[in-house]
Amino acid sequence: MTNAPESPRRAIYSTPTRVLGVAAMTLCAFFTLNLLLTGDAASIWQFLPWLLLAGWAFYVLLWRPCLLVDADGLRVINILREHTIPFSELTAVRVLQTVSFDTTAGRIPSWGSPGAGRLGPKVGTGADGSRTASLPLTQAKVQNAWDAWERDAHQPAHDAGAPSADHPASQPGQAGRVVSRWNLPAAVVGVLLAVLSLASALTA
Repeated sequence: MTNAPESPRRAIYSTPTRVLGVAAMTLCAFFTLNLLLTGDAASIWQFLPWLLLAGWAFYVLLWRPCLLVDADGLRVINILREHTIPFSELTAVRVLQTVSFDTTAGRIPSWGSPGAGRLGPKVGTGADGSRTASLPLTQAKVQNAWDAWERDAHQPAHDAGAPSADHPASQPGQAGRVVSRWNLPAAVVGVLLAVLSLASALTA
């Protein structure tokens, strides 16, 4: 018996936010290179830690946050925190101006996922003249993956906008739990850069 191929991981993020992050980090890289090429030792010590700290901040604030959708669950990547949510522990998806997930461990926000916007879902006109609202991108992607996970287990699908009627322990798939953890490498780098920046300011 051959295993069915797993669905590829899908990354969901706010494109305008990432474009802004790339532009900001590019400026930091430009000023850093210019400082290294033209500055003396004193100016490099005074300004380089601050440029690196700014680049790190732009990375964790504007580039890093996103939502990864796998065949068996979600991975929410926020600024310095990461949350792994199996579909068996997911009870509802809330997509307003912001995105959050109701789980058996509580509500988890996804800071990098695009929401419905200030005007709500887009409304289109069908062939018969009826007006229907399209699902926001994040809700549609998560709903499709959640439904596919349940179809594989021959279970009825949930409504992504409403809590599950069944207890999560009775849901299909392998038993799992919500795992939340800090991103230690990013946090350590930020602390070190902050210390260097403070040291450069005190010794300038």
